[in-house]
Amino acid sequence: MAVKLNLLPENYTLSGPMGQIVKVVRPLNVILLAFFLITGFGMGIYFIFSSISLKGLKAENETLKSQIQERSKAQQQIVLLKDRLNQIKLAQAVPGASKNLANIKPVLSLITGNSLLSELEVDSQKTNASVIFKSNADLTNFLKTISSTKTYKTVSLGTFNFSPAAGYQVSLSFSEK
Repeated sequence: MAVKLNLLPENYTLSGPMGQIVKVVRPLNVILLAFFLITGFGMGIYFIFSSISLKGLKAENETLKSQIQERSKAQQQIVLLKDRLNQIKLAQAVPGASKNLANIKPVLSLITGNSLLSELEVDSQKTNASVIFKSNADLTNFLKTISSTKTYKTVSLGTFNFSPAAGYQVSLSFSEK
């Protein structure tokens, strides 16, 4: 049995409709207080859980960042390697001068002991040679042999000089077929 204790004087007691409102509001206040405490406790648990989860996500984020940096370095190395491979392919695609050098060797063997090869330039497109002949006979034999060869499409005479002291200086340009 509940004891009702009223410490207020009789003229200050609530009666009528206001008293009934107070009777309804008191249990409602208890319910709202309980709801407030439960909500505060729930929010506290939620914040604790969220902070733990955030720490885990930060650690995972740092791990992913380091993996990205490692993969970025590997990707850069792959790009550089691909670039080097492309450069190697380009270098291999450039025609070499070895074919022209092989074709000019028989022509150079026609130069006799009295003659002198003063300049030779061999590239992938053409061959230039400058020869000094001491006698007219050597020059004639050399030019006859070149005119009968089928190795070159054209043989162009660049310069033709005569000096009594040095002899005949002939510059020829050989173009392949």
